[in-house]
Amino acid sequence: MLRARLATAAVAIPLLLLVILAPVSWPIGTVVFLAALVGLSEIALICFGGRLAEQVLVVALGTLVLAGAMPGPGAWLAAGTSAAVCFGLTWILLSRSDFEAALRDLGLALLGAAYVALLLPHFLWLHRVPEVGPYWVIFVLAVGMVGDTAGYFVGRTWGRHQLAARVSPKKSIEGALAILLFSILTGWVCHWIVLRSVPLAEMLALAAAMGVLGQVGDLCESLFKRAFGVKDSGWIFPGHGGVLDRIDSLLFPVVLVYYYVELFTGR
Repeated sequence: MLRARLATAAVAIPLLLLVILAPVSWPIGTVVFLAALVGLSEIALICFGGRLAEQVLVVALGTLVLAGAMPGPGAWLAAGTSAAVCFGLTWILLSRSDFEAALRDLGLALLGAAYVALLLPHFLWLHRVPEVGPYWVIFVLAVGMVGDTAGYFVGRTWGRHQLAARVSPKKSIEGALAILLFSILTGWVCHWIVLRSVPLAEMLALAAAMGVLGQVGDLCESLFKRAFGVKDSGWIFPGHGGVLDRIDSLLFPVVLVYYYVELFTGR
């Protein structure tokens, strides 16, 4: 398992850097779009098991939201999200007679679709921030990856106290503290290497918040899996599971960082 994790990381990290540092945004846009489609199929399978019609519904709703999100926040996103809601309600009218159960299914489908198709495109939006966007994306990924790695090794070696037993029994308080510590240290390193224009205190506070939010996001994905009795979201990354297993601790932080950059840095 560990060897597979390291081999996957050794291949994926250089490719990610090439995509992020490309002078145009279409490479990362392509990665985000394809990752979102795979993620939608994974969340559909988690939530609706062998129910093919509902799985297709999740992917269809998510694709509408994703199509609106790719151009950026604004009218297209509103249009795609509105179309998803209208399409979902129409699906109930045309294909279901058990309206109460159908509405619950639609709510779950919309939540699963938005979880992937609305949150993941924030990476693309962040990348498009003039001049510094790619460096902010590197910051998000570095804090998330280093924190996850530290939490994995510390939790595996010294973890004794469960963090959230009902949701994810293997996660420990010791691992959570390691994630927080190494997130802050990574924020300090990123400040000096790629984002020196941002005040150090703000970078450290942001990294600490990301260390907490990343763990909350991780537990939220575990909540989906625990609720429906699924171990891994998929198998696409050897040793790492599926797309959702790799991005769950990044989704909440990238949302935080994007709106921090938009609202408080003046770019």
